[in-house]
Amino acid sequence: MNPTDIRKMVVGDLWTNSTAYENTEYVVDHFGNRFMGTESERKAKDHILGLFRAYGLENPREEPYRYTGWKRGPCKVEMTSPVQREIWAFAHPHSGSTPPGGIEAEVIDLGKGAQQDFEAHAGRIKGKIVLASTGWHPGQSYFLGHRVGKHGWTSDAGGVGLMIRNETPGGLIETGTIATGYRNTGEIPVVGLSFETGALIERQLKKGPVNVRIDMQNEVSPGTLGWNVVGEITGTKHPDRVVLVGAHFDGHDIGQEAASDDLLGAMVVLDVARALARFKGAFKRTMRFVAFGNEECLTVGSTNYVAQHENEIGNLDMMINGDGLGRWPNPFFCVNNPPELVGPLSRLVGEWKIDAAVGVSDTRNPAWCTSTDNHPFTMKGIPTMVISGRGRASALGTAGRGAAVRDHTICDTMDKIDKFVVKQYAILLAELLVALAQRDEPLIRHSSKEEVLDAVRKYGYIDALKAQRRWHPDSTLGIR
Repeated sequence: MNPTDIRKMVVGDLWTNSTAYENTEYVVDHFGNRFMGTESERKAKDHILGLFRAYGLENPREEPYRYTGWKRGPCKVEMTSPVQREIWAFAHPHSGSTPPGGIEAEVIDLGKGAQQDFEAHAGRIKGKIVLASTGWHPGQSYFLGHRVGKHGWTSDAGGVGLMIRNETPGGLIETGTIATGYRNTGEIPVVGLSFETGALIERQLKKGPVNVRIDMQNEVSPGTLGWNVVGEITGTKHPDRVVLVGAHFDGHDIGQEAASDDLLGAMVVLDVARALARFKGAFKRTMRFVAFGNEECLTVGSTNYVAQHENEIGNLDMMINGDGLGRWPNPFFCVNNPPELVGPLSRLVGEWKIDAAVGVSDTRNPAWCTSTDNHPFTMKGIPTMVISGRGRASALGTAGRGAAVRDHTICDTMDKIDKFVVKQYAILLAELLVALAQRDEPLIRHSSKEEVLDAVRKYGYIDALKAQRRWHPDSTLGIR
């Protein structure tokens, strides 16, 4: 059967028999948010592995790993002056604990809390609790304003705590890890605040000094067990050459459902695998499908995957990250590394008449983005891309409500998901995989280690990686 006919049948199957939405709904309804180290995560993993088997993928398996887990404990935050009142706040996952009785310190407002803000106030941070927003400055890389960096810059400057306020009004607290890798936890207490609570503190700061007390006790769990779930469709002509597509299935605990980030992406990947598995034996190259565990705290599953498969890295022609599949309108094939991949990918998309835009995430930063699953692959020189959307708002017009501009809130729920958009992404991913799997040559060669590190150095990202505690160029897992 020729590739054109296969494509037509796969597209028709994904349009008329889509399972991604229903599978997402089943998992969130029956198992919850899949937060790291929980029974919810384990049950979801078992269910996903069962789907890999039921859909006919070859060699379906779970690949376990160990990491340093974290469990949320009591968290109390209160303003002690100029007025005394309790502040609604959540600990960020992997936040450090306070000493018994908590800490009390003066607040310093650093606005967006990007690297330049910490540099501008370096001499004033020591001994204080930093207030910063979730964002970064216009025209600046997300990489330079990520919460993990805010944590590192605060700690490095001698700050004793960090409060991160949501930039979007609506009373929501946005969560997110401040861990730096599979075995690290935070060095100082970090809490999330709503936009409105942040505005209250800022209003008081205009009148004079503000003091805040933070008291939180969290549990660190070394040796926590996690899993990646893997299945394949083996190529006939080049079985040792692999196109890998993956998305994470875990979510944050305060999210309850954590439906679109990124269980939906994992279920879209699985739906595409289901549709393509009917044509086993028809593809030249191997397609490998991975449901990554524990991306949220921080790329733990994918980092361990790369470490466990380092002897096969040379066989990976491309890594496609599905963190965002079906989440936003205006699908976008976003090249991560190297930026030169845009040219051959654009030609392939044009030849196959795939209806998606192609572009680059950040031509200056092959390390983009440290907070999602393409990062460990990119740092090994593997060509990487993300399939996401240019319309950074919910398809249902619920901007700012969980599955929109930011995803780590209690409002990342099934009602934010548009079935039409989900099918659209599944079709685009399937079309791309058919095109890639029928090639005799990869689209582009791997980058050398020197090329990746030279680009990181050239554009000044080493300091940010160090703040994130992610600068370990000689070791995937950060073991020196």
